[in-house]
Amino acid sequence: MEFLEPVNQMILDNGDYIASVMAVFVRVSVLAFFLPGIGETQIPMRARLIAAFVITWMIVPPVLARYEVDTTSAATITAAFFAEAFSGFILGFAFRVMIWVLQMAGTIIAQAMSLSQLLGSTSEEPNTTISSILILAGTALAVTMDLHIEAIRVLIQSYDTFALGAFADTDTAAYWSVERSMEAFSFALALSLPFVILNFIYNVMLGAISRAMPQLMVAFVGIPAITGAGLLLFFLCATTILTVWAGGFSSVLDDIIAMGR
Repeated sequence: MEFLEPVNQMILDNGDYIASVMAVFVRVSVLAFFLPGIGETQIPMRARLIAAFVITWMIVPPVLARYEVDTTSAATITAAFFAEAFSGFILGFAFRVMIWVLQMAGTIIAQAMSLSQLLGSTSEEPNTTISSILILAGTALAVTMDLHIEAIRVLIQSYDTFALGAFADTDTAAYWSVERSMEAFSFALALSLPFVILNFIYNVMLGAISRAMPQLMVAFVGIPAITGAGLLLFFLCATTILTVWAGGFSSVLDDIIAMGR
């Protein structure tokens, strides 16, 4: 075991630096499991781990040039790791909630169109057909627009809001998280509003036809009609939905930086 002595000595001589690098990796690894594209369940665990290592390698120089972890005792190091995990969770939640927006919007649209599950899912939970399409398209759009690169920039700047090894203000984080959740529900409803209006008009017309012609089986005519009209409307609105969603994703990046101000 003599060959391990140089390694042990190197660790002892650079303990502060190694602890700081590990703390950065904790935040990045938690964030990587939430980040759209990298954090999807279809991505192998090893690939996500490699992505976390690469991101850590990129952001360590600018971060450790300004911050370092308190290594006076094992308790302070452990507390710093827990603090970094919490900070990574807050940042990851801000990104993942935008995917939930597409999932909720797709569910509302599918219910308005009377469509059930026909395709697979990008998550462990079963999604409707429209949700699967929107999530796949939104994830691809986020990657092609280099929003994951912007996420890394925000991650570096987040150390001004969440200092390395320090717990974030829980009151501010809780209020901000609840606010983001409320905005996610309203944003999802806004994206699916044309289909809600279409479904309302469909039900009003169906009720009027049913009262005028009670002997007509309106369901046999109405369900294909609402599905066909919904698919046509989805074809016309899909680009707008994803464009508006991408703008909302970019605004989330700015909100993360402004949260601690």
